[in-house]
Parts: sequence; C-alpha cells; structure tokens
Amino acid sequence: MLILTRLKQILLKRQADVIYDKPNTFCLAQGYPENITANLRILAELQGLGVSMEIGRPLAADGSPIPWYTYPAIEYLSQFDTNGLHVFEYGCGNSSLFWARKGAQVWSVEHDAQWHARMSEQSSLLRGLILRTDKSAYAQAVNEPGGMFDIIIIDGVWRNECAAEAMSKIKPGGLIILDNSDWYTDVSDFLRTKGYFQVDFNGFGPINPYCWTTSIFLPWASPLMTKMRQPQPIGGIPVTKGEMW
Repeated sequence: MLILTRLKQILLKRQADVIYDKPNTFCLAQGYPENITANLRILAELQGLGVSMEIGRPLAADGSPIPWYTYPAIEYLSQFDTNGLHVFEYGCGNSSLFWARKGAQVWSVEHDAQWHARMSEQSSLLRGLILRTDKSAYAQAVNEPGGMFDIIIIDGVWRNECAAEAMSKIKPGGLIILDNSDWYTDVSDFLRTKGYFQVDFNGFGPINPYCWTTSIFLPWASPLMTKMRQPQPIGGIPVTKGEMW
C-alpha cells in the first residue's frame, strides 16, 4: 500500500536524526523502520483496516464482513464454533452478517429506519431483522423471537435498558458482548453485579482512528468454553516447543 511505502521513507529519514535529543536510543536501533512497517502491514493489510477505511464498513482482509469491535475481540470471538447457536444483537450491521456466516441463528433489532432498510437488502442469512424506534420497544425486542439466546450483543442505542432486558433472555452459560465498554462503564458495572466476569479487549479496530474496548461478559463456568479453539493471531509467527517451554 502507498501509505506503508511513504511511512517507511519517513522512518528511514528519521533514523538518521536524533530522536528526543538522545542518540542511540531504541528508536534508532537497527531495523526499527522495517519493524514498524511490518507491524502496520499486519494492521492495514492482514487485519483489513485498509480496506475497511476505503469502503467505510468493517471488513476482513478478504472483504468479508466483520463486527465493528476491536481486533483483539474479533480474533477471540472468531475462535468459537457458533454453528447453530442463537444470537440476538442490539444494533444490526456487518456484525449480524459475521455471526450468520459462522452458522449462528441471528436476530437483530435496529432503531434507524434508513439503516434497517439498507441492511434488509443483505439480511437473507438472518432469522429476523426488527425495526423498533421506541426505547422501550427496542429494549424489549429481545423477547419477540421467543426462547433464550446463547449470545446477546449490546452494540446499539439505549444500552442500559437493553442490558436489563437481556438478563431474562440469556441462557445459563451464555455470553454477553458489550462494545465501547470504556464509554458505557455503567452498563459494565450492572453486568458485573449480575454475576458476570468482564474480559476486556482493548485496541484498534476497523475504520476508527483510535483504540477502544470491546468486553465479553462470561459466567464463571460456561459450556461455550468447550467449543473454543486455541488462539491463532493474525500476523503471528509459528513456534516449536523447546526444552524450557
């Protein structure tokens, strides 16, 4: 990508300068520009930030839809086998398509009529896409499909009310996902008081020029843990076990 080439040129020039008025610092170490460029390539190309910014929607490197969560959270959630699981999402979008493509049975509620209409054109994989513009009706939409859910995602409007409604619809052992939990700390506090263990995934994500937090709320013992594979980080390197592993 042109941006990576340009950045490498800038870093190579700065390598000859004194950074922070301290020569021979780590920033001037051999290979520093190359390492930074490699790291940025992982973010821009392998994780899909470049194509996401270009298109304006959260996409993986291959152009497939991904949630607008942080990349660490996306990688963690991608490890789960969600085939056949029931998922309800407050706030529809590429995340709805992501879960459906993983084989989940997905219902989603949206408050914005224009966005709902746009998503309806892509909703053939979803079990239900509900439009509710009233706060109470929006939060209570989780009751409309009937039954309980393995995963409930809170990533739309009126999150306090949605979290309260979710409590009666999440299956024992189910997961709750709260995006932007660094902003919605009151929602996080509420979920913790209900016996959920909060795991935070901080970092960059699609499109946004800043880091944020996506949190997974786990019951202390979840049967979903048996459906999880070992981590395979994008941009990671293979290793072999040594004597001091």
